[in-house]
Amino acid sequence: MTESTDDFSQKDSECQLLVLRKIPYQGSSLIVSGLSPELGQMGFFIRMPGPKSKKVFACFDLFRLLRVNYRKGKGELFYCEEAECLADFSALASSYENFQAACWMAKFALANVLPGLSHPRFFRAMLVALQRLSLHQQSPAAILTGLCLTWLEEAGCLNVTALSAAEMAQCQLLLEMAAGGDMPVLAEDNWQQLWLWSYTQLRQCECHTPAFDANLPN
Repeated sequence: MTESTDDFSQKDSECQLLVLRKIPYQGSSLIVSGLSPELGQMGFFIRMPGPKSKKVFACFDLFRLLRVNYRKGKGELFYCEEAECLADFSALASSYENFQAACWMAKFALANVLPGLSHPRFFRAMLVALQRLSLHQQSPAAILTGLCLTWLEEAGCLNVTALSAAEMAQCQLLLEMAAGGDMPVLAEDNWQQLWLWSYTQLRQCECHTPAFDANLPN
C-alpha cells in the first residue's frame, strides 16, 4: 500500500528528485516534474539563471537524480534553493530504443504517481532501470517488465490469486531483478512475452498507460 505524506512539515526542505520532464517557460525558466521516493510526484519552477544560479539551473536535466533543497510556493510548484546532481543517466540516449523505453517509463510514472504519495520501491526500480538502460545491461523489454511488476506489487494490484506457484516464484525473481538483483538469462522472445503480459496487467487495473510506440518493444 502507498502511504500519504500530505502532512509533511515545511522543515522537510530536502529531497531526492528524479527528473522526468522539463518544459521551457517564459524564456529560459523551466517547469520541471519528477519523482521523490517519499513525496511522490513533485513540480518545480526553476527561475531564469542569474550569476549565482547557473549551476542549479544546469542540474535540472532529464534522467538525472538530484538532491534538492526547496521551499513551497503559493501554488502547486516548489522553488529550488540548491541542487546537486547525484547520478546522471543521460548516456541511455546513445541508443534510440533505450531512450524510447526511458521516455515511456517517465510518462507512465508521471501519469500514475500522485503528489504526496510515497512509492519507494517503484522509485528504486526506476533508478535501477535507468542505470541499466544507460549501461546497456538489459533489453528494454526486460527492464520494462521488472518496472511494471514493481508498480503492480507496490500498488496492491498484482493479482496473485490468478498465478500458479511457479508463476509467483518467477514474479519474485523479476521483482528482485527490478530492485537491483541478478538479471535472469532469458531469450528476447521470452522477455517480449513477459513485457506484454505485464503491460496487460497494468491495463486491467486501469492504470494510465502510455500508448505503444512502433519503436518500443511490444
